[in-house]
Amino acid sequence: MNNSHKPSVYDIIIIGAGPAGLKAGLTVTENSGLKVLVTDKIVPWDKPIPCAEGVGRLGLERSLEVRPAWIRQVISKACFHAPNNTTVTYQDKNKGYIIDRARMQKDLYETISSRGGEFIFGKKVIGVESSLNGHRLIHFDDTTSLKARVVIDASGPVGLLGRKEQICWKPYDLESACFVVAENVDIPQDTVHIQAGSSIAPGGYAWIFPRGENRANIGVVVGGKFRNGVNIRDLLDQHLKTNFPDAKVITTFAGSISCGYQRKTIALPGFIKAGDAASAVNPISRAGISEALLSGDLAGTSAIEMLKTSQENKQRQICRKYEKMWYKELGRRHLKLAKVKASLYSVPDEDYNKAAATLQSLSLEEITMSKIFKVSLGRFPRLVWALRHLM
Repeated sequence: MNNSHKPSVYDIIIIGAGPAGLKAGLTVTENSGLKVLVTDKIVPWDKPIPCAEGVGRLGLERSLEVRPAWIRQVISKACFHAPNNTTVTYQDKNKGYIIDRARMQKDLYETISSRGGEFIFGKKVIGVESSLNGHRLIHFDDTTSLKARVVIDASGPVGLLGRKEQICWKPYDLESACFVVAENVDIPQDTVHIQAGSSIAPGGYAWIFPRGENRANIGVVVGGKFRNGVNIRDLLDQHLKTNFPDAKVITTFAGSISCGYQRKTIALPGFIKAGDAASAVNPISRAGISEALLSGDLAGTSAIEMLKTSQENKQRQICRKYEKMWYKELGRRHLKLAKVKASLYSVPDEDYNKAAATLQSLSLEEITMSKIFKVSLGRFPRLVWALRHLM
C-alpha cells in the first residue's frame, strides 16, 4: 500500500482515510486522469476502529451503494432510558444499521485504488501551507513533503491543520467518549439503547449498541463543559457493573468527538475541510458517519471545480458555494442542535423522568417524534424552553 516512488506533485491530496476522506476519494477518482493521493497516519482497517458504528439507513444509502457485508445488524427500534430507568421505545420506519466500519473502509480503499488513486499509510501530516505557483505544501512527521493543487483535510477532530489561516481548525465543542466492545451481553439485536442522567453521563448519554454474536458496543460520552470534572472511565465501569455485570470486555477505546457547530469558514483556495475536521458531527446524537460521507462528497466535488481555475477569486466563489451547500444540507440543522444542547444542560433529571413516564403510557405504534413533542414536552416548560430552537 506504500510506494516510495510516488510523484512529488498531485492534483488532489486527501488527508485521512476515514469516511469523509474515502468518500472524497471516491468522488474525485470518478474523474480519470487526476493524480489523487489519500494519506493516513494509520491503516484504519488493520485494527478495531474507535466508533460505535451506528448509522441511519437513509443517510448511508444516500452516499454509498451499501454492500451486505458491511451490515452487522439492522436496527428498527431505539429504547430511551430516563435517569430513573423508565424506558420509552421508539420504532423508526426508516431503520438504521450497525455497520462493520473497518470492512466498509477497506472496500472503499480498494475501489479508489482500482481507479488509480494512491495511498500512503503510517505517516502523519503535521502541516499544510501555501506555496508558490498555486500549490499547497503537505509536511509529514518524517520531514518529507508533497505538493498538491488542492488539499482536502479529513484528518479528524484533533488534526488541527490550518491553524495559521483564517479557517476552522480547532473543534468548537470537544467531548470525551469512552466505550468497550464486550461479549456475553444478551440484548435484542434490532434495538439500540440510550440512557440519560447527570450521574451516568453528565451533559451526554450512555449507549448500548448490539454487535451480533452476543456482543455489544457499550459506551459513555460526556458533555464538554463537564469533562474536566469527571473520570469518564469510572462512569463507564459503573455503567457496565450496574447493567452488565457478566459482560466480558474485549477491547476498550477512548477518544474525542467534535460535536459543536458554528457557521465559520471551512474552505480556502486549495484547502477544503471535511468530516470531523469541519465539525460535521451532529451536536445532539454525536453521529458522524453519514455526515462525514456527505461532507466528503461535497468536498470532492468542490476540489474538482477548483482544479478548473487558477484564479483566486473564482476559487473563493467555489469555497463559498461549498460552505453554502453544507449549511443547506445539514449545517443549519446542526446550528440549531448546538443551541439546543447548551440549553439541555440546565434541564434536571426529574423532567426527563416525568416526560418518559408520560410517553410510556403510549403504545409503540403511537410514539412518533411529533407525538413526543405534542404529548410530553409541552407539559414540561423547562424542556420546551431547551428545545425552542427546533420549533
